[in-house]
Amino acid sequence: MKISLLLCLFVPAIYAIVIQPLPTATLDSGAVLNTRLESPTAAPVLRHIKRDLEDTLSLYENWANDCTGNNDNNAKVAVSDLNNLWSTVTSTVYCGNGNVKTLTKTVTATKTSTSKSSSTNKSSSSSKGNKVKCDDKCWSTYLWHTYGYGITVAQGFTGIFCMLIAIYFLIFGYSSFRGTLAATGFVFFAVMTWIGLVNNEPLHGYPHNEVTYICVSVGLGLVGAFLFIFIYGVALYFVGGLAGFFVAVFILSWKENLVIQIQVARICFIGGMGVVFAIMIILLESYTIIFSTSFIGGYMFILGLDLFIHTGLINAFLTIFDGNKNHTNVYIIKTPTYVSLAFVVVLTLASFGWQYYWNIITKKKQFGVNIEEKKVDKC
Repeated sequence: MKISLLLCLFVPAIYAIVIQPLPTATLDSGAVLNTRLESPTAAPVLRHIKRDLEDTLSLYENWANDCTGNNDNNAKVAVSDLNNLWSTVTSTVYCGNGNVKTLTKTVTATKTSTSKSSSTNKSSSSSKGNKVKCDDKCWSTYLWHTYGYGITVAQGFTGIFCMLIAIYFLIFGYSSFRGTLAATGFVFFAVMTWIGLVNNEPLHGYPHNEVTYICVSVGLGLVGAFLFIFIYGVALYFVGGLAGFFVAVFILSWKENLVIQIQVARICFIGGMGVVFAIMIILLESYTIIFSTSFIGGYMFILGLDLFIHTGLINAFLTIFDGNKNHTNVYIIKTPTYVSLAFVVVLTLASFGWQYYWNIITKKKQFGVNIEEKKVDKC
């Protein structure tokens, strides 16, 4: 019965929130010129993965130039009417956190056939399966789109908070029963709240965007923590479910643009991993709890640290769960990203060894409310 309840709560929650309608088809060149007068720069339509990465990285570079004031005032686009060789276009670019820039550019016409030819060459080169090359400038622009410049107050607060909760899981995850259930409820509710907020975020963000994300996520996270303390019979399985959730995201993060590139398949994989780990709580409770708390702690610590050191790891999480049609997310991997993923494994193994030695071998302790029997002296 408990597992059935978990299935009802866990899988539909992710599925219903994350899966969004597919973007509409790209307008032709003439229509784009008219559309830009009213709407922000449009993201490329996702069709071929390799071409998507190249186009989206180019889009990031254009946005970075527009937002930092380094934009080129002459832009070249392909138009079918060669009688109109140039025109002035006003475009609106959202630079994050409520900052919107309106720019005026001179658009120069080029032959449509040239554009089609270059598009064909790009598509054919992409079909060969070569990895998208990203130089230092491309990587810097990619990180700018993810984190902005420097570390914001919201990033610092979120990063520190994630690392503190992670340290708790790494050290005290098994030894503290109700504390671990409360921390699990907080993380689960906060993450699900964030997914709901990011997928329903308006075009130019919420009023006081960063404050909204932090306050709403933390507020509902505290509700989850309070709730899980009292429904421990069900909350116990969410420890494994949350670990399976993070393990699935971790596995998907080992490949550029994710290991599983079909959205529905990704959601099924994540939900399935959560259910498998929840079932493992029944079969091997002590070992599963130790591994679950260790992995949750290891992954959350590196994810929080990533908001300071900017390795791009957070983009895997964004690419999976941010289905907002107004957002454009891609995930590429360089050496810093691989190092971050490797340290998740290192922290997990270190925490597992510590918790197993201290709680199982030394104290011979079980997970739960441990009641010690008092010895009564017989008369």
